[in-house]
Amino acid sequence: MATLKSTFCRICEPYCSLTATIADNGRVVELSPDRTHPAGGAPCHKGLGFLDVHNDPDRLDYPLKRQSAGRGAPAEFARTSWDEAIADIAGRLNAIRDQHGNNAIGLYMGNTFGIANGTAAAAMEMFRQTIGTSMLFGANTQDTVNKAAVALALYGSNEVVMIPDLDHTHYLLCIGSNPAVSRWNYVSVPNDGLEVLRAIRRRGGTVRFVNPRKIESSVEETGETLQIRPASDAYFLAAVLTEIERIGGIDHDLAARHGKNVEGVLDFARQFPAARVEGITGLSAQEICAVARGIVEAPSAAVYVATGANQSRQGMLCFWLAEMINFLTGNLGRKGGTFRTAEIVPGIAPAKARIPVPTSIGTFEIPDPIGYSLMPAATLPDFMENGDVRALIIGGGNPLLSVGGEERMREAMGNLDLLVSIDIFRGATGELADYILPTTDWLEHMDLNFTANGMQLRPYIRYTERMTAPRAERRNGWWTLARLSQEMGLPSGLDDNADAEDGHAMVDGLMSLRGITKDQLLAAPHHTIMLEQEPYDSVFKRCLVHPDGLIDCLPDEFVSSGLLERAEAIFNEMAAEPADVLKLISLRTRYMHNSWLVNAPRLRRGPNADNPLHMCEADAADRGIHDGDEVRISNTFGEITARVLIDDDLRKGVVAMTHGYGHRRSFGLTRAREKPGANCNALMPMGKDHVEPLSHMSWISGVPVYVTPVGPDDQDNRRFTV
Repeated sequence: MATLKSTFCRICEPYCSLTATIADNGRVVELSPDRTHPAGGAPCHKGLGFLDVHNDPDRLDYPLKRQSAGRGAPAEFARTSWDEAIADIAGRLNAIRDQHGNNAIGLYMGNTFGIANGTAAAAMEMFRQTIGTSMLFGANTQDTVNKAAVALALYGSNEVVMIPDLDHTHYLLCIGSNPAVSRWNYVSVPNDGLEVLRAIRRRGGTVRFVNPRKIESSVEETGETLQIRPASDAYFLAAVLTEIERIGGIDHDLAARHGKNVEGVLDFARQFPAARVEGITGLSAQEICAVARGIVEAPSAAVYVATGANQSRQGMLCFWLAEMINFLTGNLGRKGGTFRTAEIVPGIAPAKARIPVPTSIGTFEIPDPIGYSLMPAATLPDFMENGDVRALIIGGGNPLLSVGGEERMREAMGNLDLLVSIDIFRGATGELADYILPTTDWLEHMDLNFTANGMQLRPYIRYTERMTAPRAERRNGWWTLARLSQEMGLPSGLDDNADAEDGHAMVDGLMSLRGITKDQLLAAPHHTIMLEQEPYDSVFKRCLVHPDGLIDCLPDEFVSSGLLERAEAIFNEMAAEPADVLKLISLRTRYMHNSWLVNAPRLRRGPNADNPLHMCEADAADRGIHDGDEVRISNTFGEITARVLIDDDLRKGVVAMTHGYGHRRSFGLTRAREKPGANCNALMPMGKDHVEPLSHMSWISGVPVYVTPVGPDDQDNRRFTV
């Protein structure tokens, strides 16, 4: 007789509740919504269809060892044993450390080791500390690490990222986000479609989206989209703050009690008044000033910045200015404004001194603990080419396609002495590896939702046991890294319990900080205990962890790093661009999530078989391009071809593509290779000059490109210099 078990999806941040149906043989045969969970929400089709991934015949079941020489693709792999693989990898890592030092070992962590497996994410940081390397890279420098960097500078801890009180706000300014499609970033909100946004309108509030395209979240029941020019969000926010000051919207008493250097941030913003930024943003001064008035006049307001702005070359400035608007208007620590939710793991640790990491291309300053800040992934090819990084261990990531400059990255990986991929598939990056080690998916390991720590709109702590035993020889990423440490002769999570599999001891320790036991969670409905929300104004006591207990509104490092000076230079550069320049932005869809769902058949059907270049009718007509035409997209960094899809939801001058494609040489992924699509990240800027100071964020949205038809008469090879 089938058994029903409660669990939760780990594809993205809402962690939606699921009911798994377990057959008599122990296999999961169905995933269905659990609509009775106290936090609310329901899973989308990606979570409900995850059995396509779990049961995929291309899944890795055994450790594979490269047999072919070099790092070309396709590669020849042969099955090997775990003991042989771990022994060889550990021996080679020790030899590299002995000869070249700890930093010669690089680590890269992707989302299947982060959101999808909390214990594996923690194990990666433990492994980094154990081997003593500072060369930790990851997907966060592609999407979100600017927020941690700003939190560190403003509040004194990179753990403190405030979230919007969506359940009570009267004015939501939502920048660079499309929650109806990709949910929320750095905010764990149960998936409820557009309901949380409709509710704002029903209580008489206002929602405004800021995006270069009219997004799916922007409907009559929610609010309109201000179609901004890509990568100009920082100037829009500076103009909004300047107008807020002009109309008397600054709460000077609150600012004096809890802030310092307030005049510094206002001085910066005043450089970009609404009248000056009209041409850069594509928004009129009247539109910008109306937003400022809306924030000031609303009983409560929240400015929320997400991935589209994070990736726009100035992600730190965008988030900093949004935080300053929230604070200086009195909306920080206010119901309906922004606040710090109750933590699953209580307590906020002040950051320590930055760690200098000398490299062949300069010294990088990394906050400690490093796990909240990473080395810039866009410089990884430099480090491999120059010999800084000699070995690379990749946990649940695909940097060959998710970081810019695929061809250069591919060639640079050829310089490595050792490349190891720990993953559920033999993907594009795994194709170049010396070893591919099979890891469990989220149905095959226990977990705690602690990677949503401090980000939950409705906070709770939740445990899930594994729904089914790992098939064949798949092992949890936690175990794999602990076993590597052990074989290297270093401290390991397996030292006290050689049979440990999933990092239970670490999870038990985290739960104990809340005074909760695993047995209590298992006995609770849905294995969930709801947490009492912290008072809104407690942020001023709990979250301001600088020694003086104040918000540093203009941190010294913003000036010394050149972050502010850079803003004026970029403004002038954008002002001088040709009138017909096209800017490429990333397009999220309901049918892809980075690159790890690319082999799922139900997500690759019909119009979703590949990732076309979206372009408005006017831009296409200017270039003699028609719907369905094949075009060449190029710039300084690369060139790809794709078909065109006419999409008048885009403003003129903007083109869009979905990333996570480009699987022509992913020989271990049958369906993905049949429908490879194009890797738009091959066009993204690389190198230190194109990385945001302090945050190390990549620039992968609002990138200038040139688009021409592909045909026998196409002789125009001009490229924009980025």
